[in-house]
Amino acid sequence: MKSSLHILHLEDDLNDAALVQSTLKAGGITCATTRVQNHDDFVAALEHGGIDLILSDFSLPAFDGLSATEIARSRWPDVPVILVSGTLGEERAIDSLKSGATDYVLKQRLSRLVPAVHRAMREVKERVERKLAEGKRVEYSLKLQVLSRRLVETQETERRHLARELHDEIGQALTVAQLNLQALLQLPDTDVLKPRLKKSLEVIERVLEQVHDISLNLRPSILDDLGLAPALHWLTGRQAALVGLQAEFHAEPLEQRLDPVVETECFRVAQGALTNVVRHAKAKTVSVELHKKAGQLHLRVRDDGVGFDVAAIREQAVRGASLGLLSMEERAALAGGGLKFNSAPRQGTEVHAWFPLKWQKAASASKTP
Repeated sequence: MKSSLHILHLEDDLNDAALVQSTLKAGGITCATTRVQNHDDFVAALEHGGIDLILSDFSLPAFDGLSATEIARSRWPDVPVILVSGTLGEERAIDSLKSGATDYVLKQRLSRLVPAVHRAMREVKERVERKLAEGKRVEYSLKLQVLSRRLVETQETERRHLARELHDEIGQALTVAQLNLQALLQLPDTDVLKPRLKKSLEVIERVLEQVHDISLNLRPSILDDLGLAPALHWLTGRQAALVGLQAEFHAEPLEQRLDPVVETECFRVAQGALTNVVRHAKAKTVSVELHKKAGQLHLRVRDDGVGFDVAAIREQAVRGASLGLLSMEERAALAGGGLKFNSAPRQGTEVHAWFPLKWQKAASASKTP
């Protein structure tokens, strides 16, 4: 508690005011008290500010403690109000607490006043500390969000760079080697070398396929070139073909290209969901749906597979066993949206993600995140 409190005392009886003051002093509470007797003076004192605690009689001429409490709460919600009255029944006491009073003390039992003041000021201190802690937590959370967003942006930039390098540099170099080997096969007097040349061509073809797959997984050019819906359509068919799934894709037409961040994060969420279907679901069918509703873009990935216990998997993810679910949630959140998993054992799975329906700005039409 502060070494000296500034108390606003709403009391029209001078003797009662003096008794309260002497009780506080005898209890070791150092304070400066401003006494007011009516509505206008009470409001004026509140407007002046600097009040640590309000003590208020319950019944005054043309004014009352409940009204005083409501006024005080509207102007200074963190300042505690203790009603000190000689006529406060149980029903009125309950009403006063519902109206925001911190406590009440009967004038016949002023021995409770000092403990009530100590308790009220302790609650104020704890509330202030909680607000400071919450402020720091929010600030730290915002910093983490900024850092996460930058990390994701950096990751996507690196993915794009690596994908292009694999396609343009390594892919082209392997293609040149492939053409040279094919030319060697056409030369006369190479019968002895033909088995090795053919074997080398097979190896190069496999490596070219791997380079192509890695490049597509890193950052498919269709996402940058044509946008989200075509990229999701391609991704759905590609992933379904890996394990022979029956796939469906439905997309509501979009007026224009979406914001690059929304496109990227929505695509990555779908990629993660489809990867889980391929690896774990043991499904026969999968569907991907993209539609607009209430100013938001909604993505749904459904399968008829074995499903899973969402709470159990989330608990494992929090412990670091698998970051797939958390990664999808984080990506949706970074784009300003959210994500929900609906699943149960042997009942299939639905991944529902939503994003703000933000459109690509003209200035960034030729850029990607």
